[in-house]
Amino acid sequence: MAGSELLRNEYYHTHFDPDAYIKTYYSILDGSVIGGAIPFILERQQDIFKAGDVKGKRLLDIGTGPIPHSVIPAVPFVQDIYLTEFSASNRKYLHDAVFGSGKQDYSNIFKFFSDLSDKSQPWTKLSEEFKGKVRGIFPCDLLKDDIFAGSYFPLFDVITTSFCMDAAPPDVDTYGKIVKKVSKYIKLGGHLVYVGVLDGSFYFVGEEKFYALNISADEVKAFWKDCGFSIQSWDEIKGSPECEDTDFGSVCVMHCIKES
Repeated sequence: MAGSELLRNEYYHTHFDPDAYIKTYYSILDGSVIGGAIPFILERQQDIFKAGDVKGKRLLDIGTGPIPHSVIPAVPFVQDIYLTEFSASNRKYLHDAVFGSGKQDYSNIFKFFSDLSDKSQPWTKLSEEFKGKVRGIFPCDLLKDDIFAGSYFPLFDVITTSFCMDAAPPDVDTYGKIVKKVSKYIKLGGHLVYVGVLDGSFYFVGEEKFYALNISADEVKAFWKDCGFSIQSWDEIKGSPECEDTDFGSVCVMHCIKES
């Protein structure tokens, strides 16, 4: 680690350990991990997609990280899934898991969503369906003008993003610019399912301490509304003061429709 500096940007290529991240935040899906925030967001994401209105041909996930948790509840409702990620090591980790023989099978995440499903389908079937719909894993840098490094994408019916857009920008104004860039990739009438951290400044991955943007609920809502989105639902869960892995004030799950 670079002294007492919070890690960000290029450190994601060299200091972000995918296995440590998954072990810390996703290996146990109950109230014992960061105040129960993870099962809370997974359940809210499932509720949004299970309602049946959020669907379409193409889905774009922004900042997938080493685990595609934000995409899995959407699998039955879309045809083509595009994953994007900044970290080269995370992209390789995802590629090995989705297209190769990676050791991470995400079985507990798939089991979690399968248990929530009315269809009660085996988690292995959901996993196979997910892998069959992934069309690629693409580089993504939200701080650049061309955030997808020259990759051509059509407009998407659905965009998902989780714990990404509050990790990249150095300040709130830059967050607003990122919202404008992302909003250009979703068609009119398209859906955004967003998970973010509010009022925080860091999170740990193993022994490494990474930066998070300190942003409020009002600021998040205002930026998306200014880009033509209508908020359909907003849910929050407060952070636990006893948690040492992160200092977030709360985590939000937001569903929006692009209306202009």
